[in-house]
Amino acid sequence: MIRYIFGMTAIFVTIFIFFSNKTFNSFLYRTILSVLMVAIYTLYLAPDVALAEAMLGALLSTFVYLLTFKIHSKIKVVIVEIPILCENHQNISVGLIPEILNDFAKKYNHKIEFIYEESISKVDKLLLSGEVDIAISYDGDFKILEIPIYKHKDRELTYFEITKSSDIDYSKVKKIKNASLYFKFSDKDTTLFEEFSSFYNSQYINEKLKKYKLGGI
Repeated sequence: MIRYIFGMTAIFVTIFIFFSNKTFNSFLYRTILSVLMVAIYTLYLAPDVALAEAMLGALLSTFVYLLTFKIHSKIKVVIVEIPILCENHQNISVGLIPEILNDFAKKYNHKIEFIYEESISKVDKLLLSGEVDIAISYDGDFKILEIPIYKHKDRELTYFEITKSSDIDYSKVKKIKNASLYFKFSDKDTTLFEEFSSFYNSQYINEKLKKYKLGGI
């Protein structure tokens, strides 16, 4: 009977490992499974196998997983500084986009590094060169929001740049188009892209947009 209980428990823990969306939870379930296997091998009178599982599975693997978990993978994000959406204050990035990416990083144990460029064209060049992982661009993989683009003295400015600037001559401001901002990935065949695909959903984005009073997608 006790063998049956331990065996069924091990099966359930294995299912939890397979379906867990969080790395740390999978790590915990894997450690629990190793301890259960030690007990099962002992019950089946295989102490040598139980000892090997205890040393390699429960102890060594747990140590390696813990070490790996503490090492954050760094994600490089290139962006144009836009008021409200993303601003750099004393080397701290704040705004809608950093908040979204920080939520993502917290869930999957990543570290975000923001790189600022002067224009979207330079942003796209950095992404194409493979120097960064994610770019905030006017085309891409995951929509953030749609913003009006204006022309002012031969410069294209977003709605947020127009409203935040103190040297705008509004008689020379002309709306030329609407543009959508996207999260754009350098490589779609990666774990990072899969993680963000699982993380991203319209309900979550809309909640963030409402928080910043930016409507919805």
